[in-house]
Amino acid sequence: MKDKIRLLEAKIISELNKIEDLKDELDGLKETLNLEKPSNFEKAAIGYSLHNFYNGCENIFKNILQFFENNFTTNRYHRELLERMILEIEGIRPRVISDELFLILEDFLGFRHKFRHSYSFELDWDREKLVLNKFDKAFNLLNKEINKFIKLLKAIRED
Repeated sequence: MKDKIRLLEAKIISELNKIEDLKDELDGLKETLNLEKPSNFEKAAIGYSLHNFYNGCENIFKNILQFFENNFTTNRYHRELLERMILEIEGIRPRVISDELFLILEDFLGFRHKFRHSYSFELDWDREKLVLNKFDKAFNLLNKEINKFIKLLKAIRED
């Protein structure tokens, strides 16, 4: 069991590192692109980064869910996955994220859906910019809360 927990920790840390690389890329994009009136290409570049951020969050959540719950089938997969992360499941696993982070990630989930099902010229920059403006807070909360979760995993492993 200890080795499986170590594997889960390694998977989560790997995803966090990728998300941090993505943040660095997005910070560079924000410095070089016209954020007041972006072209369709610029909206797509930023949207792709926001989309990837949420996918990274989901990768972490999927690894946690597969480890602790091991059974997950639903027609509302993406929504249900996010909702599960605010639940503490007594005797199984602690809560993963706060209500505050959940509410922010809901916006990223909605944007992810729109981004995946639209052409870049159909993206609404005002709505995309709202999500972009929440990125730093989402990144910081995710990093803090997932690292706290990793500490809980280490405590479980050491018991």
